[in-house]
Amino acid sequence: MKEKMKTLPAEYLWDGLVLKDDIYNHNGNVLLIPSGEEITKKKLGKLLNFSSDGKHIMVYEESYYKIMAEGNIPHEVRQKVMESETGYTEIKKDVGHVFHKVSAEEKIQSKEIEPVIQDISQRLDVVDPTVIFECINFPRPMDEYLQRHSLNVAFLNGLMGEWLKLPKEDVRMLVMAGLLHDVGKTKIPEEILDAPRKLTDEEFKIIRTHPVYSYELLESGFDERVKLAARHHHEKLDGRGYPDGIRDEEISLFARITAVSDIYDAMVSKRSYKKEKLPLDVLDDFYNQAYDGLDMDMVMVLIKNMRENFLDKKVLMSNGNIGTIKYIPPNDIAHPIIQNGKIIKQTNERWFCEKLISTF
Repeated sequence: MKEKMKTLPAEYLWDGLVLKDDIYNHNGNVLLIPSGEEITKKKLGKLLNFSSDGKHIMVYEESYYKIMAEGNIPHEVRQKVMESETGYTEIKKDVGHVFHKVSAEEKIQSKEIEPVIQDISQRLDVVDPTVIFECINFPRPMDEYLQRHSLNVAFLNGLMGEWLKLPKEDVRMLVMAGLLHDVGKTKIPEEILDAPRKLTDEEFKIIRTHPVYSYELLESGFDERVKLAARHHHEKLDGRGYPDGIRDEEISLFARITAVSDIYDAMVSKRSYKKEKLPLDVLDDFYNQAYDGLDMDMVMVLIKNMRENFLDKKVLMSNGNIGTIKYIPPNDIAHPIIQNGKIIKQTNERWFCEKLISTF
């Protein structure tokens, strides 16, 4: 029985929910609420006080995905649970502390960042990549945008390094490059950095100085590959990037990888002036070279591995049904093949994926 059951936090339930299946305690041995019985605030309160393992319950898979697909779970609750259980929350706090110190000082010391890099690297070894993607895809408060973006790019860089089968030390350095690539933004005025709109031409000129600031803040004690990734992650292979206008092989591997990670995270995130995009739509844009000047070899590494990781994941469809991703066409990533019951077909403009269903 337990093989067909899944665990989730009791706080994911809500007043008025009725499930077709029974609800059990955290190890599946004690029936808490029988199928068809409505959950009330009183019953929910008892559930939250009942468990001794951190307030978890067990339900059958069908009920699990129904709960996870519904919009009744407050976004902040789901985000808090997932980030806490994966260790994202603590790392994010450490990153925020480092960035706060940098904003008040002229340099950053490599020894200050080493514990954070070690923590991120360890998480890469034990956390499923799709869970990392889910943390990345969560909305981010404006006052946390820089630290979350930096942490997300660090994770993505680390994954890219692993997918490229680089040596462990190189993967660590890629993680560091991702974490520090935008540290120069601590020197940009907040009213520009956090502007709830598209920037003016003059403001964009100021923003474009951040790679140089990042490079200068990493003056001593840092691997040159990390420094160059920070300086050159906005360079383009055709020479039309900034700040140095270099091209092709002049742009280091670390900078090329960081550029891809940086754009992916920026595109899936919601800002005051833009909506978030589904990961599959962003990957489709990458494939169709919507973001020019990138190393397509690195882009294809991202696409190949993310396609593999999204297979068999649950999605909420536009008609309200829950489907399973069975195949993602490499040349049409935005329209995966979905299984919904006995029906297997490709999505289109009328029947499409609303969102990927969280696994936490």
